Amino acid sequence: LAAFYLLVRYAEVTLAIFFLIGLIKGDERLASMPVDLTVAVGGMVLLSVCARLITRKRELALPREYLFYLPLLAMMVISLTYTPDLAGGVDKTLRFLCLTSIGIISPFVLFDSVRKLKNFLLAMALGGLAIAVNSLAMLGGSDRLVSPSGLNTELGAASAIAMIVIWNLWFPNWPFFKRALFYPVLGVLGVALIGSGGRFANVSAVLCLILGIFLCRKLFTDAAVIGGVGLLLLPFIWIPQASFDYLSSLTRPEQAMGTRNGLMALGVKMFSEHPLFGVGIQGFRFLSPNPITYNYPHNLILELGSELGVLAAVSFLALAVCAFREIWKQLRDPQQPGNSTVITVFLLLIFVFLDAMVSGDINDLRFMWFVFGLPYVLRNFRDSSAVLVLNGTEPEFAFAGEYS
Repeated sequence: LAAFYLLVRYAEVTLAIFFLIGLIKGDERLASMPVDLTVAVGGMVLLSVCARLITRKRELALPREYLFYLPLLAMMVISLTYTPDLAGGVDKTLRFLCLTSIGIISPFVLFDSVRKLKNFLLAMALGGLAIAVNSLAMLGGSDRLVSPSGLNTELGAASAIAMIVIWNLWFPNWPFFKRALFYPVLGVLGVALIGSGGRFANVSAVLCLILGIFLCRKLFTDAAVIGGVGLLLLPFIWIPQASFDYLSSLTRPEQAMGTRNGLMALGVKMFSEHPLFGVGIQGFRFLSPNPITYNYPHNLILELGSELGVLAAVSFLALAVCAFREIWKQLRDPQQPGNSTVITVFLLLIFVFLDAMVSGDINDLRFMWFVFGLPYVLRNFRDSSAVLVLNGTEPEFAFAGEYS
């Protein structure tokens, strides 16, 4: 009962658990759980959303940009009439409507202040750190480090997100000596990230960290110190050779892409042959030569285009463009210079969009759909703050001056 109360009371933390639970529920020690943990935690989030809508008499006001979801949803439902795999199509559609949509809608109810958003990001960072610490037991072995569910890509993504949040949300606001105390935390995340061998996660994390340095110049010193110490200590850390071998394939693009070349080529073929309506949701797996390996194109644009047609693919691109346009406007806003929350959301947007181009399917990428909504959550904070100032009330939402 205490856990139930806390999960409803601090629903922003429960939402973070919703995105993290899939990384640990595959652990064999959790095999005896009577319910699917994703469904259970998702139900708690929905309960929290409904409770806030009812008790606080709030309206669910979604941004106008979310109208681009309508063609996507419409094509999902329509394609059920011609998909070659009706059972698979219904399952995929219901997962999007019942689970993935939780991350799309819930931020506009649960995040009513910047503090709630920061609580969520803190929970994501702590969760990623816990998963990284758990993986360190595999150091010295022959295989790459993995998450409790057994996938190296999950470990890499969790570690990368935690690093991006710590580096861009908190480090810019802390004095140097306080930041230095947290260098070991970044070190643990870095070891887990490299040990996972996740090529996308490593490249994207480095890119976002470098962009963070240019957006906050005082982090150059931290980058130099961490980089120098890391290079000195790396030979003494027992990261499996398999991790380095996997990362070294980045120098050979044809090897790095591996089976993804065939998957994407098949996605292009299906998209070009069925440009208007696609082959039907979940039809890619059904029509592929090997439904186990060739399950989806590992590129969200090709997945939507090949299964649902050009309208769905264009809708996704429109959602992405609108999200980036909104966060870019906030980055350039002279009234909130150097805002660490805005910059963190901007870099998370880059991370999840790049992820969508090389991995995951429409439901694997729940965190991406969630991050697409954060620029509008920040816009709501800014607008609410402006209204409070006009009314002569001290605003709860403080943006300017977060960066030192």
